[in-house]
Amino acid sequence: MAMSFESQNGTSTVVRDEHAQTLRLTRLLGSGGQGEVWAAGERIAVKILHARTSRAAARLRQRLRMVKRLDLEGLPISQPLAMLAEPKVGYTMELLGDMVALRSLTTPPPRTDVADWYAATGGLRRRLRLLARAAEALAGLHARGIVYGDPSPANVLISASPDHSQVWLIDVDNLEVESVVPDQSLMTSGYAAPELISGRMGISSLSDAYAFALIAFETLVLVHPFLGDIVEESEPEWQDRAFAGDLPWIDDPDDDQNRSSYGLSRQIMLTSGLRQLAGETFGAGRLHPTSRPTVAEWRTKLQAAADLTVRCPHCTHTSFVGQSTCPWCGDAMPESVLASVYLAVPEKEDFVSMREALALAPRELLEVSARTAGVDGGEHVGPAASIFWEPERKLTVRNDSRYPLWLSPSAGGAYVVVEPDSQLSVPAYAAAPEWIVHFGPRSQLRRILQFRTVGRGVRS
Repeated sequence: MAMSFESQNGTSTVVRDEHAQTLRLTRLLGSGGQGEVWAAGERIAVKILHARTSRAAARLRQRLRMVKRLDLEGLPISQPLAMLAEPKVGYTMELLGDMVALRSLTTPPPRTDVADWYAATGGLRRRLRLLARAAEALAGLHARGIVYGDPSPANVLISASPDHSQVWLIDVDNLEVESVVPDQSLMTSGYAAPELISGRMGISSLSDAYAFALIAFETLVLVHPFLGDIVEESEPEWQDRAFAGDLPWIDDPDDDQNRSSYGLSRQIMLTSGLRQLAGETFGAGRLHPTSRPTVAEWRTKLQAAADLTVRCPHCTHTSFVGQSTCPWCGDAMPESVLASVYLAVPEKEDFVSMREALALAPRELLEVSARTAGVDGGEHVGPAASIFWEPERKLTVRNDSRYPLWLSPSAGGAYVVVEPDSQLSVPAYAAAPEWIVHFGPRSQLRRILQFRTVGRGVRS
């Protein structure tokens, strides 16, 4: 449907919101079957929705009013700020600067060296962190009883700079507090769950989880999990069959008819935990939604995987710890250390493994999240602590949380406090720092980090 806009002096396209504020549409940011998104200044965007009939327009306005009432506080989601004045259908939303769609990380430009492009766009570690944060946003919605509805690489915005890993979800007009009837479900081709395509069911947290799994797999290994060689080389109907769940996924262990010759090595780019989640989602979960892992499970495994990456000093790629040579350039990797996470019982020597670990590479800053440290309710923005290890010299710990942390020698001895917004360096002359980092006093149940040298096959 063609859109009409008001003009001022015949030179500028504008719309008005429900508060009679004039918004100048300066730049088309994106368009699709549902509508267009325009920049309207440095910090505001406008989404204009397509409505074929006045009845459809009324339904869209009703949906947007419902979305405006949803509790999205604290989530990285573009909540509607104001409705557009009739007869337009749409809303204004906050626009973050210097952000691009996650799709920019799924397909290298033509005639580009894939390895160089993968590293230049942030490499494996950044992709894992971005995906973990997107999963965190979706899990936050699901915890509030809200379904996103149409996750796709176009709806997830990320920092344009490879040095940053911020995430922002847009297109919130798809949000629902419960599953909608099938004929109202909005879908992006290639990312919709089979039950949505067939019309058997409406959107749900598990259809969100399926779409997110597709996005995560494609972003990490650069191939869609259902676009095998037979699909790519056949008529378009085969793609429809693949997306509808009629074909096995490309890494199905029991059916090789849809194998793919493309994409990066799953053994190198995915931990065993991520491979397991993919297998459960695209195997049994393909046709049985209740067999799918949740986005919260994806978030946990993605963050754990990001924490196990180290940077190659020769080619600057990141890869998983425990490999003797860099999988990208083949050069020898320096010795690394694992910081294992334990739960310490007050006034006892009992340490209970949390089955988490972080890779501590020589002369590379390690950030310990509030979630891993168990401080600030796991909601503190940024790291709880930053650790820097100089082999045979010292270990430096900075406290980035709001509470003190402590260091103690592994062999026993006096505790040393590190106050918030301060740092402390201690000697570290052994192969691994002989220190324990305590995220809480000895009198409390607390999490600790204990260091040990790395062996091969550490990935989880």
